[in-house]
Amino acid sequence: MARALAQFAGSLVRASTWRLALRGLGRQPRRSAVVLAAVAIGLGSLLLAMALQYGLVGQMAETAIRSEIGDLQVHASAWKDSAPLAERMPEAPSLAALDGAQTLIGVAPRLRGEALAQSPRASVGVRVIGVDPAREPSVTTLASLVQEGAWLGVQPRRALVGGGLARRLRTGVGDKIVLAVQDVRGDLTGEAFRIGGVLNPPTRELDESVVVLSLPDAQRLYGVAGEISELALAARDRAALEAPRAEAAAALGVGVRVETWREREPLLSMMIELFDQMGWVIYAAIFVAMAFGIANVLLMSVLERTREIGILLAIGMPPARMVAIVIAESAVLVMVGVALGFALGFGGIYALRDGIDLGVFGDGLRAYGMPTKLMPIARSGDVTAPLVVAGVTALIASLWPALRAVRTRPAEALRRA
Repeated sequence: MARALAQFAGSLVRASTWRLALRGLGRQPRRSAVVLAAVAIGLGSLLLAMALQYGLVGQMAETAIRSEIGDLQVHASAWKDSAPLAERMPEAPSLAALDGAQTLIGVAPRLRGEALAQSPRASVGVRVIGVDPAREPSVTTLASLVQEGAWLGVQPRRALVGGGLARRLRTGVGDKIVLAVQDVRGDLTGEAFRIGGVLNPPTRELDESVVVLSLPDAQRLYGVAGEISELALAARDRAALEAPRAEAAAALGVGVRVETWREREPLLSMMIELFDQMGWVIYAAIFVAMAFGIANVLLMSVLERTREIGILLAIGMPPARMVAIVIAESAVLVMVGVALGFALGFGGIYALRDGIDLGVFGDGLRAYGMPTKLMPIARSGDVTAPLVVAGVTALIASLWPALRAVRTRPAEALRRA
């Protein structure tokens, strides 16, 4: 057994083995070309489809991170989304602790609350987000979403609303709205604000039910001077968030909870992880289907060369080398097909590098936080997964034809015309 394995390994690295494999495939070029085309078109189409699907999921995550969440968020340990004012943190000490963090590029304090937004013509329940106008752009893209008016500045009592909320309230830039709230003492209070800008956010929630105030205005409205609900953080390296999480937790000490965007948006995180796992399954399914075609081509090639194989075995060719020749034929078919598939797939990705405009479906897509321009995104896994699966496929597809070849009886093969 050990000797046969040694002969097989030695045969695979010999140039003559690969020359014989190429000659065998060249005997029926049309048949080999059909298999190569099937592998190339199947893989190329799959690569493009996977890049578009991952682009959709990746852009949804990017939208959530860049428009509101940030890479990480810091809250008091007992903080809950359902009661954002119940647990707060001191603003100044928290900022001072994180401003020198080496793994962060932005720190933005916020205050969150609920309110009833009232205009002379309508009333709408809203979420209020108080932000630091100078710090928020270092973490999110809220400031860049202003389509009318201007970002929050030094003028007090200015509010930003989404275009959807402006339509619901039937107001616009320069109009006044009243925010009626329950402050931290439980008293009902309110304050008038002038709309300073209208946002065009990528999600329906931000568009139709959020009012953005400056942090001092929000603190005054809710009666929480010097306190905040959360800190939104932007990391230097989004792919490795454990280091900034650990640094933030160490700098702030006990009594706080540092969460990554994956923990704040578990559904999006699950979708990305599921997509990664499904990628291997889909590639395996495609190549398993292709394996039958490859095995058929190799088996036909072996049957057509029965006399030649018999002669080679009769003059002393080791069976291990015959197996190596058949496996080499399979490897050539698969690898050339994979190379052509990569060329087609990544060529398509490059051709669509500017994205596919889905603006006609804009309102429906924003309801689910989906992008209106679909950008294909290629990942390293789109190279490694097909290569690994293709190697296994080449081996499996060649086993039956290889066994058929080595079982050829030279005496019977030589009697064939």
